[in-house]
Amino acid sequence: MCKTDFKLVGLAVLVGMLLAPSAKAQAPTAGANTGSPPATAKVIFYYNMPINGQGCLDQVGIQIDNVTQHEIAKFHVWRTDVAPGLHVFSDDSHRDKGLTATLAAGQTYYFGIRWWKGFGFPTCGNMYTKFDVLKPKDIAKADGLIGKPGVDETAVAQAPQVAANTNVKLSIDSTPGAADIEVDGNFMGNTPSAIELPPGQHTIIVTKNGYQSWQRKIMLAPGEIRLSAELEQDPPK
Repeated sequence: MCKTDFKLVGLAVLVGMLLAPSAKAQAPTAGANTGSPPATAKVIFYYNMPINGQGCLDQVGIQIDNVTQHEIAKFHVWRTDVAPGLHVFSDDSHRDKGLTATLAAGQTYYFGIRWWKGFGFPTCGNMYTKFDVLKPKDIAKADGLIGKPGVDETAVAQAPQVAANTNVKLSIDSTPGAADIEVDGNFMGNTPSAIELPPGQHTIIVTKNGYQSWQRKIMLAPGEIRLSAELEQDPPK
């Protein structure tokens, strides 16, 4: 092969290397954010047998890996998402008697919760909640409760939104006291008084028999404002 042929082959190899995408660009690095949420396993807990012992708790604080996650009421169901891997499910007072399970991403697991008596006389002290893998007929019962208000505890009720109080607290006193207070033409009590009013312009009138009326137009902003009305006696007749 002549030198010209070697040059042509070398040039073709160089062009191919420049045009070919690098392996680093083709495969994302480990731990790279691909924009998709992490895969989880879905776990459904079904509590179907409350304890009848007097003075014993009939609710179960479910712990996942020794951390309390939810308190489930009798005959209720609760769903949650759990990361894949090995986990321990137990109640909040008997961590040593929990159920160990290995979960796979994308799978749904059903666990039943019921009271279980330990050795000795049946007292609250030796009774605990036992976590079991649900059988098909019990899975059907649990599925039948999912989505029912007051039974499915997956969705936590949102606390009602309370509108922030933007009213102005207007404290009014007068000399002499026990005078009538009128705001925008409405009687609001006697001095001294504290009145809540919406922000904006208001007309305040303070009156008392034998004295000249005291009047102010004020622009109120959120907060607290104090007014003191100095009443002048009526001129002698």
